[in-house]
Formats: sequence, C-alpha cells, structure tokens
Amino acid sequence: MKFVNDSFCKEVLQRLVRINSCQPKGNEKEVVEAILSYFPKDIEKEIIDHGNDRQTLIIKIKGESETGGVAFVGHTDTVAYGDMSRWTFAPLEAQEHNGYLYGRGTADMKGGDTSMIATALEILETKKTPKEPIYFCFTADEEVNGLGALALANAKCLETVREYFVAEPTNEDIGLCEKGALWLRVKTTGLLSHGSRPEVGVNAVEKTMEFFERFKPMIDRTLVDKYLGSTTMAITKLNGGVMTNVIPAYAEMEIDMRTLTNIDHEKVIADAKALAQTMADEKKGLKIEIEVINNRPAVATAEDHPFIGRVAEICRDNNFKVNKKGLFFYTDASQIIPRYNAPFTIMGPGDDLMAHQIDEKIEISSMTRMAKVYTDYVMKYYM
Repeated sequence: MKFVNDSFCKEVLQRLVRINSCQPKGNEKEVVEAILSYFPKDIEKEIIDHGNDRQTLIIKIKGESETGGVAFVGHTDTVAYGDMSRWTFAPLEAQEHNGYLYGRGTADMKGGDTSMIATALEILETKKTPKEPIYFCFTADEEVNGLGALALANAKCLETVREYFVAEPTNEDIGLCEKGALWLRVKTTGLLSHGSRPEVGVNAVEKTMEFFERFKPMIDRTLVDKYLGSTTMAITKLNGGVMTNVIPAYAEMEIDMRTLTNIDHEKVIADAKALAQTMADEKKGLKIEIEVINNRPAVATAEDHPFIGRVAEICRDNNFKVNKKGLFFYTDASQIIPRYNAPFTIMGPGDDLMAHQIDEKIEISSMTRMAKVYTDYVMKYYM
C-alpha cells in the first residue's frame, strides 16, 4: 500500500506532533493546514473556524449517493506537556526509539489522526467512487469544551451518516461504550466568626462536606456494567478557609462523576440544586450554589449490533484478536452520537494508558495496522 505503511505513518505523525497544539491555546489551525497539505487541492472539505487559530476540518470523499456513509473522527488538540525536564525525549520533537514515536499527542491522539489520513489517501489512490460518502473529521478542543465535536453535531453534511469510527487510542480493541461525565462545582457561603466561637458563624467548609455526604446516597451506583463497572463520584477539588482561628465563610468543591447510561444527568443536577436549597432552608445564613462545569452523557453501541459484527469481521481478517471493551474517559462521541443516534466504535492505535502521560508514546506499526483495518472496512462495505 502506498500510504498505509510504517514509513508514511511515521512521517505524518512526526509532522503533526511537532506542531504545538496544546491546550489552552490549541492552535489547531496549523494542524489543519498540515493535514490538508497531503490532499489534492480540489478535495471536498469544510473548515469550521472557531476563532483564535482554532479550526475543525471535515474532508469528504464523494460517493455515488449523497446520503449515508461512514465517518472517522479524531481530535487535533493535546493536553499540556507539563515539566519538560521529566521527559526522556522532548515532547514536541517526535523522536523514534525502538519502534515507538515519543511526544505529546502521539497516542492521544495524533496517532489516530495519522491512521485516518493514511486511510483517506489510500481510498483516493484507488480512483474508485464509494457507494456512499466517506468523511474524515478532525476536531478542535476535545480536551476541554468540545468546540469541534459540537460543531460536528450541527454539521448538516453528517446528518445521514450511518456509522462512526472514533480513532482514540484503545490498544486496537473495539470500544463499545464510554462513561458519561458530569462535573459540578459547589459554592458555599456561610458566616465568618472567631475560631473560638464556631456557634456564632456558619462554617462553609463543614457545610460543603455535609452537602457531599448527603448528596452521595442520591446517586444510584448499584448498577454494574459488563464493560464500564459502576457510576463513580469523587471530590477532586476542595478550597476554603483563610486562617486557622477563623471560621470560614466561603468554600468551593468540585465533584467529578463518571456515569452509566442509567443516570439521568438533568435529574442529578435538579436533585443537587434541591438539596442545596433544603440545606439553606435548614440553616440561616447559609447559601449553596451548584454550577455545572461539564455535562457529557454516557453513550454505547450494543455488542450485537451488525456494525460491531462487521468491524469484528475486518479485525479477524487482519489477524487481530477481537477484544471488546468500554472506555472510562469521554471522547468526541459523547457530543456527536446523542445528536445523530448512530452506531459507533471507539477504536484506534496506541495505548489509552499513555494519554496525558510523561513520555507519551505510540508504536509506529500500530498506526499502520489500524489504517489497514479502516481501509479494509471501507473497501469491503462501501466500494
């Protein structure tokens, strides 16, 4: 194959990693320009500009039909690389060592983007027209607010797409589902008083902790999913107090919930606000506000869905050990799939445990293997 090979994948990934697209700036526009440089100038494309050098790209390979088709999705932003002194290889140099490329974004997920690029070019190289259109979507801002995924959720060109591949790192396994994420910020205002007279004040730190203890039992965590385990919740930030001898009048807490599909996020939010009001009614001088920081539902494709069966068949054709699993982190699927209600799989090169890590790396041949799976899928079912 001209493009689905280790040499080409290595070249593309090195180029992408050497572009600094770390949050919070993103700079995805430069990544989009690099991706487009591999394609014919007349390729059908849509560039969605988010401002501040942030862009989302949709490349379309036209089909005999204008409707239907399959879409591949990958994000081009990365998280920050942190303390550079802790990296064995500089995070933006994309150095090769023992068959791996090291650097920020190699696994999460410019490696998946690379597999998508190789797949698209391989399809174009055949000079054949697919039965239905094939889309390759490169999103901005997945790591924070999901600007790109939200734009895709409103992209008219994707309204009839029948199935999705999200090319996040999964160790080349077939991802069937992902947990939802609901992040709440609890802002508690009490009354200041001297540390020796706690009964005069309203201790915001204590009331914040009381809120959490009363809120926990309101969440159904009894259901256990085969692939995702149970719904979890954790305090991830807690701030309050000014001095040891002062009863604190203000505190903030952030709660990270990772949910199964049985959890109704809107009900959880309503219950949290109701509890905040109940506690304020119980204690004069207390005020608790609930702020939603992040709200992404859990999404899943049935294990026995025909789409998953077709993906598994292609994997077996490529001598993959077919392994199905769930993802505990969220992806662009959380914002796209609820809009289009189409079957999807999260399946890409690299180890998901490498995401956000010091010395992040990806096996070069993993990108090639996944590009081969993507290409074979399109060739078998769309050509």
